[in-house]
Amino acid sequence: MDKNSFEYWHGIKRSEIDWCPVIDEEKCVGCGICVITCGRGVYKYDYEKKKSKVVNPNNCMVACQTCANLCPVEAISFTKEPQTTRDKAQSIIKETGVFANVKKELEEKKERIIWKNILRSHFTYLIFYWLVSAPFFGILCH
Repeated sequence: MDKNSFEYWHGIKRSEIDWCPVIDEEKCVGCGICVITCGRGVYKYDYEKKKSKVVNPNNCMVACQTCANLCPVEAISFTKEPQTTRDKAQSIIKETGVFANVKKELEEKKERIIWKNILRSHFTYLIFYWLVSAPFFGILCH
């Protein structure tokens, strides 16, 4: 897994965002569901201790809580009491000003989709024109 692919989150340096899982060693039963379900390589399984551990905290997708939601013993957290994970995620969104970056990304994506559709339709037209004007097709039609 390429570490650089998670270096930024919508244009914001990921290391500047306080969002990473913490495993309570006392609660963890070593089921490994966090290791298996996280597609970003945040966790590794320690086979000697028979427990999961966080090895790439900045790979964690900001506001993702899948691992914590799946943990059968609630050993994974992202906040300190009394703040909820939702409140923390919302404060990160507000503090980073990510809205402007996301709006820009959506506009860029829209432009790419528009150009892709234009190119696809022109390419289809050119192929059709080539087929219609090809001598073979002309023979079949006459």
